[in-house]
Amino acid sequence: MQHTVTTSALSYTNTAAVVQHDIPAPADPSIALGAPGVADNVKVANQAPADLATMERARISWETTELAASNKRLYAILTDAYRYYLVMKQDDDKAVRKSHMDALEQFIALRKYTFMPSSHDMTRVVKCVFGVDRRRVSAYSIALREALRVGIEADGLAAFIEKEGGVEQLRLGYTDPKTAKPLTVSKRAEKAKGEVLGSDLGMLKFDPAMFAADADWADKQVVIVATYLPTGEFQANAVIKHDSAVNAALAAFYSQQQAKLRETAKAEREAEEFAVQADKAVMQAQKKQAKAIQQKAIVEAEKDVEQKQAAVASQLAVLFETQLA
Repeated sequence: MQHTVTTSALSYTNTAAVVQHDIPAPADPSIALGAPGVADNVKVANQAPADLATMERARISWETTELAASNKRLYAILTDAYRYYLVMKQDDDKAVRKSHMDALEQFIALRKYTFMPSSHDMTRVVKCVFGVDRRRVSAYSIALREALRVGIEADGLAAFIEKEGGVEQLRLGYTDPKTAKPLTVSKRAEKAKGEVLGSDLGMLKFDPAMFAADADWADKQVVIVATYLPTGEFQANAVIKHDSAVNAALAAFYSQQQAKLRETAKAEREAEEFAVQADKAVMQAQKKQAKAIQQKAIVEAEKDVEQKQAAVASQLAVLFETQLA
C-alpha cells in the first residue's frame, strides 16, 4: 500500500526575552489511513519548535537572573573568606591577627577537620567556610590563592574572578575564559609580564666589546641565555633582543608557574583524600571497639542473670528440701 506523508513546515522566531502568550496551541499529531490501495495522507503537527522556544526562554531567564544572583552570592562569600585570610595574615595589629588564627583553629577543632602540615592556610579557611567537598575546596582555594598572588584586594575579588572567567577558569589557569581553549603564547606572556617585571634579581653588566647595544634597547626586555655553574654562578652565553623570544620566555614562565600550582593542588587533594581515609579508619576502629565493648557488656549481663537465676534456683531447692524434712 502506498502512503504519502506531509508534515507541517517548521517555523521559529527567536523571541529572546519576549514571551508571547497568544500563540495558539499546536494540534495533536493525527494519522488518517484510507482504504487499501488508496493513497493515504499522514499529517504530523510538530511541537518541537514551541518546546525548544520555551526551554530557551527558561535558560535565558536562568542565566540572567538565578545564575547571576547565585554567582554574585558565591563571590560575596568568597570575598568574606578572602578578607578573613588577609586580616589573619596582614593586619597591622598582631592581636587581631592572632585572634583570627585562634578562631580558625578553634573552628577546625570544633568541626573535627583534618589537614596535612603542608596545607595552605587559605585552604583551611575555605574548608571551614565551604565544608568537606574536596573538589570545591580545592577549586576555591586555588582561585583565592591566584588572587593573592597577583595582589588583589578583598574589595576587588569579585571583579577579578569575573574578569578571569570565573572560579573554574582560575582553577584551570591556562585556558582562555572566552573560548575555553589553551592560551596563546602572547596571552600567556601578557599574564606573566607583570609578575616578572615586578621582580628584581640583580643587575648585570656585560663588556660592550662582546656585543653592541644601542639606544633602541633602552627599557626593553631581552632574553639572556646562560649556563648554571656548580659554583652557583650563571655564565651568560648570549643576549637576544627579539619580541618573539621574549614572549616565548614569558609564556614558558607562566606555564611553569601554573604547573607548580597544579602540582600543589594535586598534592593537597591527595593529602585531603589521605586525611579522609584516615578519619574513616579511625571511625571504623572506634565503632568496632564500641561494638566489642557493648558485646562484652551483654555477655557479662547474661552471665550475671544466669548466676542470679542459679542462686535463686539453689535457694528454692534448699527451701523445698527443708519443707519436705
